[in-house]
Amino acid sequence: MMKRKKVFGYTLVELMVGLTVSLVVLASSIALFSVSTNMGSAHLQRDFLRSQLNLIADTLKNDIARAGFCFDCSSSNPFIVKDAAGLASSILIDDSANQLTEGSCIRFAYNHDKRAGVMTPGKDDAMGYRLGKDPDNNPVIEIYENWKALTNWKCDSGYWRDMTYDRLEITDLTFKRAYYEAVVGSNKLQSVEVKISASLKSNSAISDAVSFTVSVPNVDG
Repeated sequence: MMKRKKVFGYTLVELMVGLTVSLVVLASSIALFSVSTNMGSAHLQRDFLRSQLNLIADTLKNDIARAGFCFDCSSSNPFIVKDAAGLASSILIDDSANQLTEGSCIRFAYNHDKRAGVMTPGKDDAMGYRLGKDPDNNPVIEIYENWKALTNWKCDSGYWRDMTYDRLEITDLTFKRAYYEAVVGSNKLQSVEVKISASLKSNSAISDAVSFTVSVPNVDG
């Protein structure tokens, strides 16, 4: 008597169950990969934003720290500037030398090339940063253009240019003055607190802020 050979294989039900399990595992893997990719992308965007803010902060910090620098002044310092009320300071905030002033624009001057015998600041000695708008009305940080000598060196003039990387939207720029009494006579050493906030134009949910304090060693006049 002949024996029937056993047939090895899978039934249709077993194939469907296996296929379903495979699809579930594949879908889960794709979802996990998508989440990981999005998280990685968001992390990279935050790192990019932070690096850009740090670059801006370093630029402002190094520049503001030189406010009032004269190189070879013996008596009066021409880089100490006056506001409309006649008050003098190495730094004007919103065009004011008032101690309590807080604003979104800062102006100052310093002897940028260490010229000797300077009596008045030149156009390249006039500096400034402010919160402004680009042609598309996006908030940006602007730097003073240094145009027509010191004629247009004001916070509300039109001679400023955008210095912000175009992928950023600056949401806040604040300068706040602080004073510290020095030990010699009535001279004062001042410092400026700066805050910069920004977000990405492509994703406003990615935002960050930096703040720092700049000590200005050149005393007020």
